[in-house]
Amino acid sequence: MHRFILGIKKNNGMKKAKGPLLLLNLDKPGPPPETEPIGSAAPSENVDSSAPPPFEKPAFVALQKRPLLSIDLLRLLLVVLSLVVAAGFILILLSQPSIDRMTRDLQERHGTPQEKISFLYLGDETKDNELHIRGVLRNITTAPIEQLDAAIRLYGHDGNVLETSIVRMDKETIAPDETAQFELVYPNYKMEFAKYSVEFKLRDSGVVPYKDMRAAR
Repeated sequence: MHRFILGIKKNNGMKKAKGPLLLLNLDKPGPPPETEPIGSAAPSENVDSSAPPPFEKPAFVALQKRPLLSIDLLRLLLVVLSLVVAAGFILILLSQPSIDRMTRDLQERHGTPQEKISFLYLGDETKDNELHIRGVLRNITTAPIEQLDAAIRLYGHDGNVLETSIVRMDKETIAPDETAQFELVYPNYKMEFAKYSVEFKLRDSGVVPYKDMRAAR
């Protein structure tokens, strides 16, 4: 707060006379005084100590924003991609016979078409530096089977497929309840194959399911 004292001078050159002083109160501007609504009652001097404290408004907590939908989709895509890559590594580590066995098991569980042939015999022998693989099967349907071939996969000692040979049956048409046989002759055999597997296919369609009736060797 600043107070200024103003004196009044006379023009006749006489001594300053003590006259009335004008005091100006020039206060710095400040916030307006607090007001109360009209009709508000004055606080009572007798306050009940047993009365509950005034209600306080709950503090608001800022909620975290949800991630965008695109981020969720990206995370889901990464999870699916990682599962696919893991399944690929598992298939690489598995040998081909194990994969073929798993495929047949899945086909049997999911109700694949009924077997059309019965696999009766499969054997091999080596003579005159030749590998001979021979098999016998039977048509167990009521219709003839035409143009049936045997796909023989030859595996190395590390479990990888080295060659796949397609062998014709000795009959182009296999009548119901009739047997047929096939034979693979591999020349210049140098013991490079450790095992083999057989799958049957029709030339104009896909794989033919079979019932394995071979005796345990």
